[in-house]
Amino acid sequence: MGIRFFRGQKTKFEHEHHQLKEIARIVAKEFPDETVYLLTNVLVANGELDCVVLTSHGPLILDLKAFSGTIRGSENGKWQVETKDGIHTLPNLFIQSKIHRQDFIDKMIMICRGHFPHIGEINLKKIGSWAYFCKGSEYPAGQIDFRRVKWFRVVTAESLPEKLRFIDAGYTLRPEDMDAIVRDLHLQEYSFSTNKEIKGPGTGKPKGFPGTTRQKILVALVIIIALVLIIPEINMMITDTATGAVHTGGVLFQSVSKDTLKSASRPSDSSDALAYLNQLREQNGKKPLYFDERLYNLSIVRARDMQQYEYLAYINPRTGTCANSLKTLYGLSTDENVVESAYGQWNGYTRGIERQAIDSWLQEPGNKNQLLGNYSAGAVSCSGGYCTFLGLNNDRTGNECQTGPPGMNMTS
Repeated sequence: MGIRFFRGQKTKFEHEHHQLKEIARIVAKEFPDETVYLLTNVLVANGELDCVVLTSHGPLILDLKAFSGTIRGSENGKWQVETKDGIHTLPNLFIQSKIHRQDFIDKMIMICRGHFPHIGEINLKKIGSWAYFCKGSEYPAGQIDFRRVKWFRVVTAESLPEKLRFIDAGYTLRPEDMDAIVRDLHLQEYSFSTNKEIKGPGTGKPKGFPGTTRQKILVALVIIIALVLIIPEINMMITDTATGAVHTGGVLFQSVSKDTLKSASRPSDSSDALAYLNQLREQNGKKPLYFDERLYNLSIVRARDMQQYEYLAYINPRTGTCANSLKTLYGLSTDENVVESAYGQWNGYTRGIERQAIDSWLQEPGNKNQLLGNYSAGAVSCSGGYCTFLGLNNDRTGNECQTGPPGMNMTS
């Protein structure tokens, strides 16, 4: 029983050390009868996770913030903390937490497949990703609808204990499952009090015949070459074994590649693409667009719909749905009109396809006019080889589907 600490990198900031110490004390009190793993500075695709708490009830991600004050922020726009020293502007912590959460889920899915497939990948999506602020901080109610957003919270040392009691991912993480997680994440166990690594069994100097590693390798190579030259059967056996290993490695690489390569835009991809578009808009005298999480969710649904039904149009020819008819399902009101451009390529999702779509749209007058229109927010998303740009136009209302101008490209 107790807490075991694992890390990807050493903690570089004093405030993080103090907050981790605070979290460890809370976790130890709330889970006195079980072993909890506290993971720190875990590298993921789009950054670093400050803290991940592994309990038998599931994982929890905590993003540590060294501020104490009144916190203001929602799904969209910048966040601010009003402290005694003034107002501090932060990036959108909701989007940041969502990106980190998805990165961790992606890693957990791969680990789940190899070590605990009985849990089921769909259950891994119940992982929480919370922003952890210093004591005395306050997050006024009504900024985010937590009845709808189950995975995100803003917590402090005062509120964390109560919220930890209600963590329930719907499955149980066994100690051997936690061991598999830290092992596959390549984390090193360490002592929190001394900050020194804890060497596990078998990590000491290996025993064997005397000499350095280089000397041992040279001796082994000489023996192998001699055997190959003397005994023809060994030559054939080594050749066959090597060929089989290459074939097996190729098959394994192909299998892993299918699981790890992205097939659709993540929020970070969409946000980066919008930043690129904003540069082009400013060059053309247009105001930049805000990244809107609702538009991203709608745009990825539209791209996936085109991919699934294999069409490139504003209206699904089989279901009759379009961006405007679906918008209220993703938090947009009937007073918020959505304008769309569509793009497709035959070779599926590739890295940088979002920018490629923007460049293609700007080469065609109809699409260019749409991308440079008067919008307040936007999003660009792709799934497979299909991409869509959505611009939020508050000058028009209604749920009618877009019929023109064409505004769509298909490339080879």
